[in-house]
Amino acid sequence: MEERIRKILLELGGENIQVKESKKSSEKKRKKKFIELVNSLKKINNRAVELNYEFGVNLLFYEDEYFQVIENLINDLYGESVSKVIFWWVYDVDDPKKGDFKIMDDKNGEEYQVKTPSQLYNVTKKLKLFKNL
Repeated sequence: MEERIRKILLELGGENIQVKESKKSSEKKRKKKFIELVNSLKKINNRAVELNYEFGVNLLFYEDEYFQVIENLINDLYGESVSKVIFWWVYDVDDPKKGDFKIMDDKNGEEYQVKTPSQLYNVTKKLKLFKNL
């Protein structure tokens, strides 16, 4: 869809026209990708935990190197602080709707309750934990 719009604008304005995505649009995409990533990692982890619990199949040795690669990529993409928050959410938060899970601002001690990946993104952004944002 975006490519089609871009082509139409180029036809109308000629080759000298520049088409840039708005900050709001790119932020929306960034948030969507973050939420998809967190949800996927959570799903993968939950599946491994269920296999271990229900059938006694421990995938830790098999998946460990994959998760190391993923952790390193996330660390490079978002920075160490956000990476820690993401993996805290994935590994330690079982049911966010039932528990009382909070992220604390190290600067002023204020706590922010988090119940969804969207809230997780909003809090990490508010606390300026993202690298290069």
